[in-house]
Amino acid sequence: EGTELLEVPAYDKEKNFERVQQKMAEEKKVVPLFPKWAYAVAASILLLMGYTFFFNQYTSYETGFGEQLTITLPDATEVILNADSELEFKKKDWSNKRTITLNGEAFFKVKKGSTFKVLTENGSVTVLGTQFTVNSDNKIFETKCFEGKVKVTSGNLSEILTQGKAVRLVNTSFENWQFSATAPSWQKGETSFENAPLEQVVRALEKQFNVVIQNNNLTNDLRFSGSFTHSDLKKALRTVFEPLEIKYTFNNENTIILVNE
Repeated sequence: EGTELLEVPAYDKEKNFERVQQKMAEEKKVVPLFPKWAYAVAASILLLMGYTFFFNQYTSYETGFGEQLTITLPDATEVILNADSELEFKKKDWSNKRTITLNGEAFFKVKKGSTFKVLTENGSVTVLGTQFTVNSDNKIFETKCFEGKVKVTSGNLSEILTQGKAVRLVNTSFENWQFSATAPSWQKGETSFENAPLEQVVRALEKQFNVVIQNNNLTNDLRFSGSFTHSDLKKALRTVFEPLEIKYTFNNENTIILVNE
């Protein structure tokens, strides 16, 4: 009885159809934020950026304290990184431009080919095919030639080294000496020096044993000839500092303080 009293609202199909069509027409009039050509330009820029990144990216390697790492470059040149060192090069067009950037120390066995160049903060070394080491860290810059011939350059200084010859930058001049080893001693677990400034020896100890050695009160004129082992910190310290009559104490596990006796 109640439903018989209800009234159904009138429904105008044509009017509602016109309303739907009008709404659809309004939606089609929405203006895009960017014109179509802008999307094409953006796509081109992204493609160019991707191309540039892909072909100019560098390959890098690094070692931690007391570590060594052997690397084979694209031309089969072998590089052995010593402790706490970094190496970087670009693969693109490597056969025509063999150039790497080095921070630290490394031993190179270069395959013959185009000019091979090692760039460092302190100077550069240029070769064709040879075996040599480069040690560049802070104020240290040293090169040893184990085979062939290398050209060492630092600022206005330039030196040609042949087998068994070495050069070291001290202040603003080169120091030369000769050696008989056929490979760097640090490959076999010890680091050797020939009349090296104390600062260079201290940096080598810090890199091998992950320690900080404070020597603010010591003169830089002190020199060391000899070697220290990589397997025992206390033994290495005795080997280096006792002949120089330098006392040392451990401030903590990783900090060593040097004083003159």
